[in-house]
Amino acid sequence: MRMTVPTPLGDIAVRLLDPLPGARPAGAPDPSDAPALLLLHASPGDGRDFDAVLPALADRYRTFVLDWPGYGDSTAPEPGRITPEGLVEVAERVIDALADEQGVREVAVLGNSVGGYVACRLAEGPHAASVTALVLVDPAGFTRHTALTRWFCREVMGRPARARRLVVPLARAYLGRLGTPSARETYARARRLPHDERRLAVHCALWRGLAAPDFGLADPAALSQPILLLWGNRDPVVPALLDGRRARRVLPAGTLSVRLPTAHEPYNERPGLFLRHVLPFLANPRAVTVHSPRTPSRSRRR
Repeated sequence: MRMTVPTPLGDIAVRLLDPLPGARPAGAPDPSDAPALLLLHASPGDGRDFDAVLPALADRYRTFVLDWPGYGDSTAPEPGRITPEGLVEVAERVIDALADEQGVREVAVLGNSVGGYVACRLAEGPHAASVTALVLVDPAGFTRHTALTRWFCREVMGRPARARRLVVPLARAYLGRLGTPSARETYARARRLPHDERRLAVHCALWRGLAAPDFGLADPAALSQPILLLWGNRDPVVPALLDGRRARRVLPAGTLSVRLPTAHEPYNERPGLFLRHVLPFLANPRAVTVHSPRTPSRSRRR
């Protein structure tokens, strides 16, 4: 099933996958009672990036997979307007639509890269009461802002003439070994990006947004939801030894943190290993991790 959610940035395509009674593992809930899970992909990419792990997730959860504006089946009438903060509003509109049209009142959120940043913003914003747990996969939002990082975001990856030459080799690096059909298909989509002016414009706009003054989390230490933080040791985009270490330091003390022998998208590169960590956490997040307050961090939204 699919639904379309109108937003100021475009019409957002959302795939709906309910557990099938004949396919459910023993002990899994009935479809009508199954908990909900929202998947937020990285940029560039679309909801198909999760296809390697989607069957296992959809067997257990009412799973909703969106395409960000300009990616997949979602539209973006004005690509230059797409920003990380705009994606937060898009995700909020989707959560509202899930409540109104699907009766979903609570949802766990799994986000990768900019999707992980949006997941955190959902958990600290007006929809926080609807978010039951977070799975953050190499999330954006924990890079220390410097003159160099701002320049790279704005003037290199934020400029189509320069990004066009870099987006494919960067995708080849952050997807790792391309040892799975899903990873190879994701890479094939990335290779088409330089020839798609609209998608390239969205991609560059999002990179510029990473350097914007309003980009950042208000207080990661104050997040009250159970959190599973997964980080690839070989991630060339947000390195585990820099961004990953900072995320572990500023997130709540009860965060469950796991480093994986992967690059930026472990669900693509090592789907079985990814699921071995994610499924037990989602089955009972509160049993896996118990949060305790931590001194507020300096990673505040300005």
